[in-house]
Amino acid sequence: MTDTKPPLVNLEELMRGCKKVILQHGKRPYFLTITRRGNLILTSADDDAETLQADKQRPDQQSK
Repeated sequence: MTDTKPPLVNLEELMRGCKKVILQHGKRPYFLTITRRGNLILTSADDDAETLQADKQRPDQQSK
């Protein structure tokens, strides 16, 4: 096992002012959400696959 440091990702840059983003891991989407208390929650977005597909077809809509 090597002692390499994992890359540092700035959450503010990743979220770009949003409280929720979609992370793609392989073919599976996940929601990364910042709660009101500032905690992070990662949940599967598979249940919302139809919503995600509709959002991809409407680029003028922004995620909430």
